[in-house]
Amino acid sequence: MWHKRAPEISGLRLNLSLPMLYATILLAVSIPLSEFGMSVAQFLLLIFWTFDGADITIHSGNQRPAWRKTVVFIMNTGRNLGEKFRSFFNNPAALVVVSFYLLHVVGLIYTTDWQYALKDLRIKLPLLALPVIFSTSPTFNNKQFKLILIFFVMAVFAGTMASMFVLFTRHVSDPRELSIFISHIRFGLTICFSVFILIYFLIAHPPRSLWVKSIIYLGLAWFLVFLLILESFTGIIITLLLGLVFLIRLVMKIRSVFLRTLIFISIIVGLVAGLFTLKTALEAYTNPTSVDFAKLDSHTQFGVPYIHDTITYGIENGQYVGLYLCETEMRYTWNEISNIPYDSLDQKGQLLKYTLIRFLNSKGLRKDAMALRQLSKEEILNIENGIANAEYLKTFNLKPRLEQMAMGYQNYIRHGDPNASSLMQRVEYWKTSAWIIKQNWLTGVGTGDIKKAFDRAYNEMDSRLEQPFRNRAHNQFLAISISFGLLGFIWFLFTLIYPGIKLGKFNDYLYLVFFVIVFMSMLTEDTLETQAGATFFAFFNAFLLFGRKNHPSG
Repeated sequence: MWHKRAPEISGLRLNLSLPMLYATILLAVSIPLSEFGMSVAQFLLLIFWTFDGADITIHSGNQRPAWRKTVVFIMNTGRNLGEKFRSFFNNPAALVVVSFYLLHVVGLIYTTDWQYALKDLRIKLPLLALPVIFSTSPTFNNKQFKLILIFFVMAVFAGTMASMFVLFTRHVSDPRELSIFISHIRFGLTICFSVFILIYFLIAHPPRSLWVKSIIYLGLAWFLVFLLILESFTGIIITLLLGLVFLIRLVMKIRSVFLRTLIFISIIVGLVAGLFTLKTALEAYTNPTSVDFAKLDSHTQFGVPYIHDTITYGIENGQYVGLYLCETEMRYTWNEISNIPYDSLDQKGQLLKYTLIRFLNSKGLRKDAMALRQLSKEEILNIENGIANAEYLKTFNLKPRLEQMAMGYQNYIRHGDPNASSLMQRVEYWKTSAWIIKQNWLTGVGTGDIKKAFDRAYNEMDSRLEQPFRNRAHNQFLAISISFGLLGFIWFLFTLIYPGIKLGKFNDYLYLVFFVIVFMSMLTEDTLETQAGATFFAFFNAFLLFGRKNHPSG
C-alpha cells in the first residue's frame, strides 16, 4: 500500500535572537572582567548566529527518519549561512571593517615568525568574527541596546569595586596592580567610555525617577574619582579632552552672545591658568635651589665622609638627589634591615641602591645609617618593591606622576637615558619604530616579524633601553606601519574612518565618543595587540556600527 507524502509546512525559522542578546550581554560584561568570559561569549555568539534563522520546516506525520531530518536541517542551515554571507558581501561598511583582519592574513605571505603571526591572528579574531555576526543579524531594539550598555557599565563598576578590595586588603606599591582582570590602560579606557555612556543616559534618555538619576550622578562621580586612584593618565586626558569638546558644543548652542562669549573666555582663562600652574610646578621640581657647598656637613654622625654628588643622581623635588651621600653606611645598614642586598636589583628590576637613594631624598632625609634606621617596615618593603619616591604612594594625587615624567625627561635630556620614565621609554619606542619603518616603508615586515624587527633595531641602534624595557611601538599606527608599511597604514586609517562615514555614525554621540577614545588611545598604546584591547575595539565598533539602526541624535 502506497503512503501519501507528508505535506510540508514551510516558513518556520529558528529564532535565537534572545540567546544572542544574552551572549552579547555576557561579552559586554566580560570585557572589563574576564578574558575567559570574552572567549566563551564569542563562541556562544558564533553558535547562535550560525543557527539563527535556519529553516526548521515541519513535516506532518513525522515519517522521515531522524538521519534525513538531520541532513535536511544541516542543508537548511547551510542555505541560511549563504543568505547571511550574501548580506555581508553586499554591505560595503562591513567588508571594509573585516578587511583590516584580512590585511594580517595577507601579511603572512612575507612573514618569517609564524608562531608570533598565528598568535597575533588568534588574538585579533574578534576583528573578523564580530563585524560579520553583527552586520548579518537583526539589529537590537532600543530597549535591548540600552540593556547591553547598562550591563557593561555595571561590569566596569564591579571591576572598580574589586580593585578597591585589592587596595584595602593587599600591599599595593603601584596603581597598575589595582587592575586585576585586564591591563590598567585598557581598564582605564572602559571607565572613560562608561563615563560618557552615563552622560548619554542623562541627556538622550533622562530618567524620570530621582533615585535613578542620583545613581547615575554618583556613578559618574565615582568613575572620575577612580581614574585618579588608578592614575590612568591616558583615561584622564581622554576624558578631559572629550569633556572639553562636548562643553564647547553645548556652549555653541547658547543663544545669548554675551553669555556664550563669557563662558568661552572663562574656559580659555582656566586652561591657561592650569597650564601655567603645571609649568611652574615642573620648573620648581626640576630647577634646584641654590646650595652653598661650604656650609654642608662633610661627615656623618659616625665620622664617615659624605659625598655631595650633583651630577650622577640628577634633580628631584627641586633638590640634588646626591647630596649627603654615604654609601658605606647605607650598604652596611641596608643589608642588616633587608633581605635584598644593597648592590642587587629591586622587584622592578632597578638597581636597588638608586631606588633607596631617591626614596630617602623624597622624605628629606640624608643618605646614611641614621636615615635608614628611621625607615618603617612598610617603607622598606616599598623600596624593595621599586618605589623610588614616597609621594608615589599617595592616592588621589597625579602630582607624583607628573613629577616622574619631568624627572624622566630631565634624565633623558642630560644623560640620554630613557629607562627612568615610561614616557621617555615611549619616545625611544617611537624613534625605533621610525627607524624600522624607514627600512621597510612600503610593505612592512609582515604579520609576525614585528618583535624580531624591534629586537634587531635596538641592537643596531645601540639603544640604551635596558632589556626589560625593550618593548614594541606603544602606538597602534606605528605598529601597523611596521607590519604592513605605508600601504597598510593608509588602509588601516580607511578601515577606521570609512564605515562611520558610510553609515552616518559620526552623528551618533556614542559612536563618536567611542571612536575618539579608541583613536586617542592608539596614539600612545598598542590598543589592538592584546585580547582585551582587540575585543573592546572589535565589539563596540561592530555593535555601534551594525547593532542598531541609525540614531543621529544619539
